[in-house]
Amino acid sequence: MPAAFIRTLPAMGMLERIGGQGGNSSRLRWVLWGVLLGLVWGTIMWAITGATGGVTVWLYISLTTAMIGGGVAAIFGAMNARKKGERVTPRIMPKDAAEKKAESKAAKAEARAESKAQADARKQSR
Repeated sequence: MPAAFIRTLPAMGMLERIGGQGGNSSRLRWVLWGVLLGLVWGTIMWAITGATGGVTVWLYISLTTAMIGGGVAAIFGAMNARKKGERVTPRIMPKDAAEKKAESKAAKAEARAESKAQADARKQSR
C-alpha cells in the first residue's frame, strides 16, 4: 500500500496523533490488525459456506469475527504491555510502600535542589 493511502485512513491518522503526543500507539495498532484479520477471516468463512445469505450474512460473520479478533489482539497487547512494565489497569488500590518511598525520595530531592538554587541566588546577589 502506498504511504499516502495509509495516511488517509482515519485510524492511521489517529495512530500518528497518538504517537506524536508521546503516547503508545502500538496497542491500538495491535487491535486494528486484529480487527482486520478477523474481517478477512470472516470473509473467508462466508466464502467457504458457499456465500449463502448474501451481504447480510457476510456482514454478520465478518463483523463478528472482526470484533473477536480485535478483542484477542487487545488482550495480547495488554499482556505485552505488562511484560514491558506498563500499567494496564487503572489504579484502584492505594499506593504500596515502595511507591510512597519513591515519591518521598523525589520530593526530598526536589526540595534540596530548590534550596541549593536559592542559596546560589543569594551568593550571586552579594
